[in-house]
Amino acid sequence: MPAHGWTGDDPPLTIQDVYDYVDRELKMVKTKLATKIEKFFYGGIDPIQFLIHLEEIFKSKQRVKRIKSMIPRIAGMQELDLFIRTCMEVRRPGGVRDAGFTKDIQTFATAFTRSVKSLGELLDEVRDLYSVVQTFCRNYQSLEGEFDLKWARTTNIELKSTLDAIDQLLADAHPGVNIKLFSTDKFSLEVAETLDSKRFPVLRLFPDLFQKFYFVFHLLGRWRANDQIYLEDIQFRLIKTKRLQRLKQEEYNTIELEHGNILSTIVEKRLRVRTREIRERMKQLDQEIHKLTSLHRGISQEKVHSEQEVLERKRVLFANKNVTDLSKDLDNILGVRKDVEILHKKLKSLNKSLKLNEHDLIAREKEKAELERDYEDMRQSISRSNQLAFERSELSKEISIINEKIHELETIFYRKTDRQKLEQAFDDLRGSNEPR
Repeated sequence: MPAHGWTGDDPPLTIQDVYDYVDRELKMVKTKLATKIEKFFYGGIDPIQFLIHLEEIFKSKQRVKRIKSMIPRIAGMQELDLFIRTCMEVRRPGGVRDAGFTKDIQTFATAFTRSVKSLGELLDEVRDLYSVVQTFCRNYQSLEGEFDLKWARTTNIELKSTLDAIDQLLADAHPGVNIKLFSTDKFSLEVAETLDSKRFPVLRLFPDLFQKFYFVFHLLGRWRANDQIYLEDIQFRLIKTKRLQRLKQEEYNTIELEHGNILSTIVEKRLRVRTREIRERMKQLDQEIHKLTSLHRGISQEKVHSEQEVLERKRVLFANKNVTDLSKDLDNILGVRKDVEILHKKLKSLNKSLKLNEHDLIAREKEKAELERDYEDMRQSISRSNQLAFERSELSKEISIINEKIHELETIFYRKTDRQKLEQAFDDLRGSNEPR
């Protein structure tokens, strides 16, 4: 590749080659318009002063009734030529001043003809440059519509409209221009406000054409600059989206690891079965604890009753010691003693039963407490497992969407920067420029 970069004769290697080419060509056509065409047309004179001077010539010559009646309006080269020839035929005394006016108007006619030709050639160059920009600086919207591409459509419409207007003005330069094609702002408007451009449209023609060309240069430069910004925006979004993809993937991997650890420690299916078993055992323990508590209450009541009966028997026994006829109540005393001994044995048995009951009750309550802890741990494990499974599913969806977005952005980016795509665009450009 030559040192000066892409020349447009071969496919560009990078999109930056296209940008550099557009910059160079724009600078070249601007220089050509300003230094060769515009400067030649005005003759190095201030444009407004130049046009006022011409208007003064036209008005001066039209003071002759014959000239004014024959050529009341000068809208193109055809009428300008007729105006000059008529002025030459209908001479009026004007001395040196009149001769100078005649020379100036003939000079204007020469500049008019030459400028039309030069601007026509320049228009061809600008249209070629427009084709390059239109071909390589295409914009593609994302599925989410996140790029503001209104400027591209607006710029393209304005460019086409302005180029068509330039083409039409140049085509009408000979027969006579349509003043509706003139711009309504900036320098063209200033000329319209300063001069009688309705009467002499030729005076406004080239200022308006020059303005339109500069506007086209501005639009092409803005399109090229915005396209680079658009490409940089795609690159930035790619970097940002890939960073998000990496973070989401790391988050997914962390959750996957935790979920895997839970599932590897306690298989979910067995965990649920074990949980149901624990729940059933806890219900059974509640029933056993209830029975033991009721039994404990019954034994305690029976113990209290037995203790009261022992006391009553002992009271009877001690009361019988005062009996004078021991032989008469001996049997009764022996019977009471025997009853007391039986009751003491019964109390001893009840105390033992109470201890066993209390031991069983404590064991059941301890087992229940352990099962409750296990059940809560398992319930939390299942809950956490379900939560992690849900989070994994949601993250997987997010990552899938992010991957699609990355693919979409990469497609747009490579569509504009891939060398094969640039070659294809070049072939399309070359094909559209071939004569039909």
